[in-house]
Amino acid sequence: MKRRDFLQTALFAATTVSVPSFVRSQGTTGKILYFDLSTEWEHPPTVNEADGTSFSAKIIKQLGEKLDLDVDATKDGLVFDRDLSPYKAFVFYTCGDLGKAPAGKTGVSPTGLRNLLSTVRSGTGFLGIHSATDTWKTAGELLENQPVDKRTEYINMIGGQFITHGEIQEATLRITEPAALPSLKAIGAPTFRFTDEWYAMKNFNRDMHVLLVQETQGMKNNGRNACYDRPSYPSTWIRKEGKGRVAYTAFGHDNERWKSPLVQSIFSDLLSCVTGKIDLDLTPNLDNVCPLADRLRNN
Repeated sequence: MKRRDFLQTALFAATTVSVPSFVRSQGTTGKILYFDLSTEWEHPPTVNEADGTSFSAKIIKQLGEKLDLDVDATKDGLVFDRDLSPYKAFVFYTCGDLGKAPAGKTGVSPTGLRNLLSTVRSGTGFLGIHSATDTWKTAGELLENQPVDKRTEYINMIGGQFITHGEIQEATLRITEPAALPSLKAIGAPTFRFTDEWYAMKNFNRDMHVLLVQETQGMKNNGRNACYDRPSYPSTWIRKEGKGRVAYTAFGHDNERWKSPLVQSIFSDLLSCVTGKIDLDLTPNLDNVCPLADRLRNN
């Protein structure tokens, strides 16, 4: 085993051991809705397996069980036309304009999208994973930030928008201080290294509380990786949308990443945050921890 792989494996193991387990308590049970419809690129974790359930849905259900949360998993966009009040949170691993589903899939209607947004604003949590920022994107020049009033409601809600990505590579993630999530506290260092497909993003909502910063220094940044030739920017964050808590993390391109104990711990912590099991300071910190995040190119 390569030294780098050994250290990364050791980090996962240490994190798994150190992250405190969540004790089931009376009155904290609830339901979450996991939605993994893709109308453009379908990531491997969202592809339904032989049993009709995606790999990612299985992981979310396992995490939900540990948090005493029932999980409904679906790709049927009609679910958002129905009563959403039973859900404590929505978890999205989606891609594309979800209102334009290809043949054989049912997209989200305009009414369903309005229902989703209003339900979040009324207090239901929302967690977006990886390509959730590549969903209902704002039109406009690729390497320009669009004005807030021109962005889609969904992008303003989730807090940022996918631009592109380079090759899968190892990169440094910086934990903002003080470390907020149990999984990040357990690392015991200000930074850690991880390998994934890293998204370059824009259209950041100014009121986000950044939890992890994508450090671009040291990344491959030429050719197809030129999207990383820019200052550091948010990778994981949380913010308020009305009364609802909205979190996002860029982790999770493929099944191997979803198998990672560290990634699962971060998913679990964020799910706990948006459902009110973990209380975080949501004070906006984007300008302090990523002051040049809106600069999409160094030159």
